[in-house]
Amino acid sequence: MIRNIVLLLLTSLLFSCMTQGKVEHAQLIAHAGGSIDGNIYTNSMEAMHKAARDGYEFIEFDLMFTSDSVLVAAHSWSEFNTMTGYGHKGDSAPDFKEFISRRIYNRYTPLSAADINEFFSERPDLYLVTDKVSDSEILSSYFPELKERMVVEAFSYKDYCRLVEDGYFRVMYSCMASDLDDTLMKNLLFDKLFPGKRVEWITLHTSGFESRMFIFLNTVRKFNIALFTVDDYKEIPEKYKNRASMIYTNGIMPDKGK
Repeated sequence: MIRNIVLLLLTSLLFSCMTQGKVEHAQLIAHAGGSIDGNIYTNSMEAMHKAARDGYEFIEFDLMFTSDSVLVAAHSWSEFNTMTGYGHKGDSAPDFKEFISRRIYNRYTPLSAADINEFFSERPDLYLVTDKVSDSEILSSYFPELKERMVVEAFSYKDYCRLVEDGYFRVMYSCMASDLDDTLMKNLLFDKLFPGKRVEWITLHTSGFESRMFIFLNTVRKFNIALFTVDDYKEIPEKYKNRASMIYTNGIMPDKGK
């Protein structure tokens, strides 16, 4: 009897250690296409396919325009140039022909918005998450059939309202938007008087939990948070673990058993 109780206690303790710190309800986002071979921010074809195989439902890409105005995936031109062996070009944007001909770390394939659209159109189980571009007209022109499966980070209240009106699956107000504080103050404190669209989601860096603005606004209304970029649940302060509804990650793997 005592032996069975001890075994039960040890099993419970082991399970507790294994699950401690997990954020069970949060949806994971494969950041910048997902990590591959220990490399991050590649926004590459191979990373995208790997993220889908790994079980991520949400895959994010950074969208930028080439010098000849073609929408492609790259975190920044300085990083892309460095990763493709053209670091001497600094932050100058290549034209599309040059962009698509390069190889990231000599082995990964750069992605155009058209490539991304084709992949997600063939995978109705996946959601496309975008960064940097939040103009609804641009996004709808490149991803005409995906808005019901697109999570868009908006960088202005004008873009936020338009995206919500146009029926995108989820619109998140970027913590980097220049008008964020002003909009949230009006939206959360004067909700009945403010005529604009209600803010339901915001993106937040892990350090943002300790900002005065977040602490203040968090007492007013529990809006949804997409937290970035988390590679270990321990990076989230324990008291805020239940506040992350979505998590951008390079390293946390989805639980395929769910």
